[in-house]
Amino acid sequence: MTMSRLIPMVTLVAVGGALLAGCGNKSYTYEVKLQVTGEGSGEVTVEYPTQPGTTDNKSPKSTPKKSTTTETLPFHETLLAAGLGHVSVSVKTTDGKPVKCAVTLEKDSPITKEGKGTVQCDADITESTDN
Repeated sequence: MTMSRLIPMVTLVAVGGALLAGCGNKSYTYEVKLQVTGEGSGEVTVEYPTQPGTTDNKSPKSTPKKSTTTETLPFHETLLAAGLGHVSVSVKTTDGKPVKCAVTLEKDSPITKEGKGTVQCDADITESTDN
């Protein structure tokens, strides 16, 4: 094979491999870390996207799951969100003391807020969220 035929063949293999690598199935499962720091107890509300009834997590469609519980602070939870959508953690303390919340999506930097009595941290899982 001459050099003039070899270069286009190598280029074709390299480009074809890159195209095939881009065709893989994307996972819509994301690790989410939630934190609330402070003292005492508070009403903690957690919201995140789920895919009820499916186990493949290959679809961006989701249904929000929301729950509220009374927790002793600090509160830490790691969960798996499935699909695209809104993630939040909020707290309302029973005694109005200072609190801080944080939401971390996969490899992203934490989103934090602090205040007295009530705080809420929000994030959105989108197509560009790295997992």
